[in-house]
Amino acid sequence: MAIIKCKVSDKLFQGFEVNIDLDYYHSLEEICNQVKRTLITHLQMYNFQSLVSKAKQINFHIHDYKFGEILLFKEDQTLWVCNH
Repeated sequence: MAIIKCKVSDKLFQGFEVNIDLDYYHSLEEICNQVKRTLITHLQMYNFQSLVSKAKQINFHIHDYKFGEILLFKEDQTLWVCNH
């Protein structure tokens, strides 16, 4: 099991973080999509409807790493998911 911490780098959602198990993902795009789905779910749980709308418009991406490099991350490393 390879669990890593993903943190969002974004003007509105800066600081949101989620741990994901890399065994279930096969690309950078899949990781970004999961971070987005988790963010939207958290916002919906607390009825932040305006923020849900903004989160749905975001296109997250990952800089500086290929998927294979992320698979080699250590547990204390953080993967930044960006929207800028």
